[in-house]
Amino acid sequence: MKIAIPQLNYKINDIEGNSHKIIEAVKKARQAGAELIVFPELAISGALPQDLLEREEFINACRLAIEQIALQCTGIAAIIGGPNLDVSNGIMYNSAYFIRDGEVVDGVHKNILSDYDLLNESRYFIAGEDNTPIRYKNQNIRIIFDEYEAEFIENTDSFVILLGMAPFTTESQSERHRTLSTLSAKYGKNIIAVNHIGGHTSVLFDGNSSVYNYKGKLVARLRDFEEDFQIIDTHTLGATTPIASTPVNKIALTHRALCFGIREYFSKHRFSKAILGLSGGIDSAVVAALAAEALGAKNVMGILMPSQYSTDHSVRDAEELAKHIGMPYTTIAIKDIYDQYLNALQPLFEGCPFNVAEENLQARTRGMLVMAMSNKFGYIALNTSNKSEASVGYGTLYGDLCGSLSIIGDLYKTEVYELARYINREQEIIPENTMTKAPSAELRPNQKDQDSLPEYAQLDSILKLYIEDNLSEKAICAQGYPEDTVKKVIGMLNRNDYKRAQCPPILKISRKAFGSGRRYPY
Repeated sequence: MKIAIPQLNYKINDIEGNSHKIIEAVKKARQAGAELIVFPELAISGALPQDLLEREEFINACRLAIEQIALQCTGIAAIIGGPNLDVSNGIMYNSAYFIRDGEVVDGVHKNILSDYDLLNESRYFIAGEDNTPIRYKNQNIRIIFDEYEAEFIENTDSFVILLGMAPFTTESQSERHRTLSTLSAKYGKNIIAVNHIGGHTSVLFDGNSSVYNYKGKLVARLRDFEEDFQIIDTHTLGATTPIASTPVNKIALTHRALCFGIREYFSKHRFSKAILGLSGGIDSAVVAALAAEALGAKNVMGILMPSQYSTDHSVRDAEELAKHIGMPYTTIAIKDIYDQYLNALQPLFEGCPFNVAEENLQARTRGMLVMAMSNKFGYIALNTSNKSEASVGYGTLYGDLCGSLSIIGDLYKTEVYELARYINREQEIIPENTMTKAPSAELRPNQKDQDSLPEYAQLDSILKLYIEDNLSEKAICAQGYPEDTVKKVIGMLNRNDYKRAQCPPILKISRKAFGSGRRYPY
């Protein structure tokens, strides 16, 4: 059977726009001679519609759109994912609609709901109780939503369609490849796996829809982070030359994903210009470089905001970065503004030693200036905090933690340096001095990050074991890390959940990003 696989960028709650994309794909597939076209789970609504699923008008609009799409499905059949309310009993399913000859004629409900990481399906859906193959063109088409439903596959099935959407992480592509290769070989079935493409604020979908033959070999793959379209023929998959497996370059993949996430956020929210503070440090340098690549250098504005504690080389590094990128920048020295705050507070602070209050005033002054420029000129502020600093509370609320989107908030500090080296792979964009100098917030004389934090290599290793791998304090110490350091790091992490709860959404690229990817009480 000739099957069309469109990989489309759906938008949550844009049912009319999603319907248009689907109908255009149906027409293209029919013209190319396809007999069946397959769209992923919740294609009509867009991925992760969340509490929109509780709104009656939203569900009705989804169903009406499916019926309108069905009218276009003559001479070709379609499988489309969408919410499905049974009006007789008020039960809602996550379903795949099977359409042919201008109407919905069959369907399959998702049997095993996903309630992990970002997903909370049992809040909205009831699990289906059975899974019957779709009969079409004298073939049995088995539809499943994820690998856990593979138990429904039977010997009489002609092939398997996997509709389940797979949010992106830097491990998801290799994990999905291993899973689908194993399943197709185990059951001896061709598997067509379709996925969403697009970004929904913090959550990314990379596409990478793929086809595995009954021998477990990858024989077709659509592009990642791009819309795409392919037609495959199930009769020839066994003889198709497999696609060679290549090792995933994690940093290159991270770079591509973050640029994609920035573009998607700005495009889907109808923004065009970004702004951020340039400190001369590695974090703001990496964010500026990513934003310039994603949006165009002329659309990214940098503000240098030196204080009396800023070093001359940091200012030069920031200026050099902006010139390398070709982005506009301006300088607003904050010493006078900062001094006015101190003068106003002097009667209250009199007799108290200089401490974090005076340090944070500088960060908040900078945050205020960035947001003022954002409001006046329509820039969207980008947050430049990394995961290491966010973990241990090394950031100032309403200061350097402000912004509409956190670009590197799911990257540990050591990974930020790796990404910087990748950005500089062909030419120097991020100044060498920024890469080699000791990290510092420059909020007091001769300040260094390691004055109050463990070395980043050790800090990041402990954080990964605790956050990503869920290891206990005892288990981490058993791997050779000093007990006092482990206790300190975990204590700082747990004390700062309240602060992370007020931070902007983070582009999620790991299994456990702060925010929607890691839900802890605070």
